[in-house]
Amino acid sequence: CGYPSTTASSTAGLSTGLAPGTHGLVGWQTLMPGTDRLLNHLSWDGGPDPREWQPHPTVFEALAAAGLTVTHVAPSVFERSGLTRATLRGTGFRPADTIPERVAAVRELVRRPGRHLVYVYFGEVDKAGHVHGPDSYEWTDRVEEVDAALAEIAAALPPGTSLTVTADHGMVPAPEEERLDLADHAELAHGIRHLGGEPRAPQPYCEPGAVADVLAAWREVLADRAVVLTREEAVAAGWFGPVTETVLPRIGDLVVAMRGRATVLDSRALRTQVLRLRGHHGSLTAEEVLVPLLHRPS
Repeated sequence: CGYPSTTASSTAGLSTGLAPGTHGLVGWQTLMPGTDRLLNHLSWDGGPDPREWQPHPTVFEALAAAGLTVTHVAPSVFERSGLTRATLRGTGFRPADTIPERVAAVRELVRRPGRHLVYVYFGEVDKAGHVHGPDSYEWTDRVEEVDAALAEIAAALPPGTSLTVTADHGMVPAPEEERLDLADHAELAHGIRHLGGEPRAPQPYCEPGAVADVLAAWREVLADRAVVLTREEAVAAGWFGPVTETVLPRIGDLVVAMRGRATVLDSRALRTQVLRLRGHHGSLTAEEVLVPLLHRPS
């Protein structure tokens, strides 16, 4: 996957075929130009019209226009979410809260007459990695559970049906002792108005005139624990792919890719649940960007 290696950016990339610099979902939390607040792409609380924020047509819309019946199978909480409306337009929604319910839904849908595409989402592995760490027994259990579900789906597919399995990102353990919290590091917090992005790929939005000082401080403090670029440097390096004029101001004044297991966050602005997470993603390590792509042709 690309940078940042995070759900919102990767989901939009899968559904549109575009890079973040074009589809516009450039991180977990992004500044909304013209406002003084961040948009959380997963919750979408107080966010803009998803169709305006991500206006590009989706692959699903193209397939539906070509005569396929396209169905999105996922937990019911996602049905009307802003992220769904931004990235999964063109699909019908089939709520299925548990893994067995999703397997049953897929088996039923692919047996219906006509031409179908079924998009099914399993978020259990990601959740276990965040809460318990991707090196935990709980994470391994969820991997095995989803693997068994995929095997059941594969065995039940009728002739002429292909199966493709992939992921939106990887994950690394994020130990608390390697966390840098802006609440405890005044030298990192100075000059920052909002800390966007995510702990493995922070994007600081700076106070007017403070970019140079913040850049120098972050490079000095993080040293070999991160690559710290200005927005212009990150765009020139192609981290976000081609970047449109509309999307450019959504990107942080600085763009950071953490190395090793380090994270940067601001505990003053995050929910307690986020502070407790033991696994994170978003950066450019192989563990975060290399994802499976398994395809069984029809």
